Order: sequence, then C-alpha cells, then structure tokens
Amino acid sequence: MKRLRFEYTAKLDFPVNVSEHSFTLRCLPVSDGRQLIREAKYEICPNENSKIWLSRDSFGNTLICGSIPEPHSFFSFRISGKAKIINTRDISGFPSAIYGYNSALTKPGECIKRFYEKNKPTAEMPVDRATQLCGALYSAMKYEKGVTDVHTSAENALALGMGVCQDYAHIFLALCRLDGIRCRYVSGLAYESGETHAWTEIGSNSRWYGIDPANNRFISENYIKLCHGRDYSDCPIECGVYLGNSKGVQTVTSTVAEF
Repeated sequence: MKRLRFEYTAKLDFPVNVSEHSFTLRCLPVSDGRQLIREAKYEICPNENSKIWLSRDSFGNTLICGSIPEPHSFFSFRISGKAKIINTRDISGFPSAIYGYNSALTKPGECIKRFYEKNKPTAEMPVDRATQLCGALYSAMKYEKGVTDVHTSAENALALGMGVCQDYAHIFLALCRLDGIRCRYVSGLAYESGETHAWTEIGSNSRWYGIDPANNRFISENYIKLCHGRDYSDCPIECGVYLGNSKGVQTVTSTVAEF
C-alpha cells in the first residue's frame, strides 16, 4: 500500500481574448477498489460568473463541465488530493462487449495485422496473452516525443516505429482486440512523471488488469487513474469550444509524490 499526494494543473493562454467558452474536463479521479481518493478538489479560473457542474459520461468517468461567457485571456484548471493505493494492478468490473470492438484510433491496418500474426501469443489466459503481445510491442517500438499527436492512429504509429505512451496504448489495444481480448484506454498520473500518462486495462474473469505498454509492465502503486474509454478520443482530459480567432498555448504540470 502506498499513500500519494497528487496535483495536476493545466493553463491555456490566449493571445487574443475569447468568450462563450464551454469546456468538459475528465481530470477528477474516483475511488475504484484499487485507489482510494481523499480530499480531492478542483479549481477553475477565471471563475467569476462561470457556471460549473459535475456529471458523468457513458464510460463512468466523472466530468467537470462549465461555461465562461465573459471575454478572457486564459483558462486554467487544477486538481489536487490524496490517494491510498490499495491494490497494485487490478480492479473488479465486468468488461463490456464495447471494449472488444475497434475504435477509430485503434482500427488495425495491414501493418498491425502483420505484426499480430508474426507475434501471435501462445499462452491460454487473456492476461498472459496480452503480456506476450506487450513484450513484442515494446521490443519493436522506440519512445520518441514530437513525431505523433493526439490524432495519430495505432496503424500509423506502428508504421513509424516510434511514439509516446498514447501511441503504445493504442497499438496495444488494437493487438489485443485482434486477439479477442476486451481492453480499454486509461489516462492518469504516474509517480514522478511530470505529466499525464496513458496505459491500458485488460478484461479477464470480471477483473480489469492494468498494463503499461510504454514500460512493458503491469501498473504499480505509483499510478493514479483519472479516466478511461475505448481510446484517447473517448476520454480526453480536457476538451472545449470558444468564440474567438485565437489559438491557445497550453502549459501542463503534474506532481505525484509519497506522503
């Protein structure tokens, strides 16, 4: 068991004022049997005359929704709290059939299909088969920032042979679904990472097992889950629309430390 203190801050600066800003955030972690969340709170700026409410999406993620009608030159949000990590890698839950189908970012092309056939697992249990696929993927990819973005598909990332944690997760999901394994994408925080991290959960026997393909390992007590979905597009930590001809510049910081 590990006790962690976490904080995540994102700020979007606009060169020219924007208005009528509506946003949805998936950044508030919840207790799920593996992590016990305490003292969780959030702050939104600017908050004068802002309308903010909590909701939940179809995947069960907590949503912080809001709107800022007045002109503003920046938008920021911050979450903080404490977590007690009870179990290191799995939680109970029924893996819905929806997690067995391909999504837009995980749809396999010829590159992924060839890779799967070349590295088809030999184990019997879904978690063991997924572990074999994870090892093969880790050996074939190079972790490299700046060569992909949030719109890069699993097929394109594997063809490049490089990417970041999001790309590893998408490719791994595509391979697991080819193998008939139900699985889902996870966004969260990791100890000493300094930014958000992406990993996966593999469904087997009414359990979800957390696997981090970018590091070729099961998740540990150093991981705090924020949200999940079929792929990144189901669970972006931040999304929104606003009125104004201005492209924001984002700055993100996060801290996860023991206490």
